[in-house]
Amino acid sequence: MRPHSINPKEDSLVGRIYIAPPIDEVQLARKAQPFVDNFEGRIPTASELTMITRDHDVDLATMAFHQAVRAAKDNKNFVEAIDRQAIGGTVNKRITMLILPALFYEEHPEVGGDGAHIASVARACGIDAHVVPTVSRGGLDDDIPIIRKALQDVKDGEIWLLTLSKGATAWRCLLQQRSDDIPLERITTWFNVGGLPIGCQLVDLMTRSRLRRIKTRAFCKVIRMDYHSFCEFGTANPRLQETVHMPEHLRIVNVVGSPLTSHVEKSMQTRFLMLKHLGPNDGMVLLPDALWLPGAVYPVLGADHFFRGSQISSLLYRLFAYVFAASDKK
Repeated sequence: MRPHSINPKEDSLVGRIYIAPPIDEVQLARKAQPFVDNFEGRIPTASELTMITRDHDVDLATMAFHQAVRAAKDNKNFVEAIDRQAIGGTVNKRITMLILPALFYEEHPEVGGDGAHIASVARACGIDAHVVPTVSRGGLDDDIPIIRKALQDVKDGEIWLLTLSKGATAWRCLLQQRSDDIPLERITTWFNVGGLPIGCQLVDLMTRSRLRRIKTRAFCKVIRMDYHSFCEFGTANPRLQETVHMPEHLRIVNVVGSPLTSHVEKSMQTRFLMLKHLGPNDGMVLLPDALWLPGAVYPVLGADHFFRGSQISSLLYRLFAYVFAASDKK
């Protein structure tokens, strides 16, 4: 999603490349540790993170979230296993990976929302990876039939899904239809990377008042996206209030970026600051909302919603190798 100017304080960002200069992250981590200790092995709630943001700042809350996810009792072993996982080797059975892209992936290929770089890593691991051609500026009803057809076209072998941003919303809605015309029993793994499984509070903010709705309608005209399709990604969408029955055999791996203010680059600044008063966010989604799905979580300090950084490729190699090894033992 491209920047949308509705923050009255945005003029202060004009000319800035980043929101803030680099800081001593080691000292920040030390300052966050007492909060992590108080969480006693659990991931903090949204209200706890909002309180830390209000009483201190969003960077401290983000670091506390990041460290708490790494240290959580139900998640620590997974994070440490990924960190130990060697890079190298290929899978020895047929696995097809379908990648569901982000919004505007065709208009802005430089962002990487098409997942082409992820497909490249997967193929190097011996996985047959494909980017599903969803509608770049489309809504849920545009994408769901395309995803269904892509799944039906995989005639044999194991299927891994990797969703980016809005891809998670569309897949969640298809999954909750409980349709028998997709090969659900062969879909063994879902990688949720910066996904919007319960929608996006940024969309809520952009449609909260009459004035903001007028501005957002104008924004949608400029980007040639249907306004109602855009609003589907808000958290109030009735489809995102429905219960989702996750198949017991489906392994879910959540990958969430945890950017500090010094990490947020130019095009993400306004959106990050719009959400800042609610707590840690990746520039599109509040970090606790990104963990709505069950499953293991790997946090990436420094990555925002665009999921970029020097560590991303190596992390993907390790994730794919670990998941394959773990599933192959079953």
